[in-house]
Amino acid sequence: MPLQQTVEASPEVLRVKDVWKTYHGGHQAVRGISLTIRRGECLGLVGESGSGKSTLARCLLTLERMDRGEIWLNGRPLHNLKPAELRQARREMQVVFQNPAASFNSKLTILDSLLEPIRAQRKGCPGFLGNPGANERAIAGALLAKVHLPASYLNRYPSELSGGQKQRAAIARAISVEPSLIVLDEPTASLDVSIQARVLNLLKDLQEELGLSYLFISHDLSAVNFMSHRLMVMQYGQMVDHCEGKDLFAVERHSYTKQLLKLFTAN
Repeated sequence: MPLQQTVEASPEVLRVKDVWKTYHGGHQAVRGISLTIRRGECLGLVGESGSGKSTLARCLLTLERMDRGEIWLNGRPLHNLKPAELRQARREMQVVFQNPAASFNSKLTILDSLLEPIRAQRKGCPGFLGNPGANERAIAGALLAKVHLPASYLNRYPSELSGGQKQRAAIARAISVEPSLIVLDEPTASLDVSIQARVLNLLKDLQEELGLSYLFISHDLSAVNFMSHRLMVMQYGQMVDHCEGKDLFAVERHSYTKQLLKLFTAN
């Protein structure tokens, strides 16, 4: 079965229905957005700065309170959960930031940074990744191996890693709790061009190996097109276009999408 058909047959991980977010002063940052993401799927989200992409992501991660709408994660309504239930649900969603340093406490080693979310998850789910006495260092080393970093890096501090190495470690931290959804917020924007392709290939390999679901936010249309099964274009808080990833450059698109494509091909 082709990959796209396999994804389409997969269960829904995230369902978002009619989400709105207005800030003080009446600025409508998100206006009636609805979307779905299935297991093993990457949904690309593109738009210029101020289009509402990051606000939507914060609403999905329950870091922003939406004005109205519904968010369902694995069939559970996040918009109706009690605080304790919501804290547990948040562990099923992880984020990789544009600046990898944002994922780490500069005073903690990479080992301790990787173990933080694992230990938090074990409090709510004692059987997670085996017994509490399981060799945590071995678990952390296996996570680094998945992102092609040596176990010797566990003893290092974030400042001792390059930007690309920090981003790989941030990805390892994100997958450590076996999340249902990872939000990738401009994950390669701060990296050298020579490193960007390696990180994108790593993300794609991990998705295929682990069945990960991604929301991929980026202004880089080439990266979004490479990563995404489907694409969604936002302007002024609204979804103005959507398509299969392979169709971004191939078929007639909304005028705003064509404008973005023109800007992209001109650079």
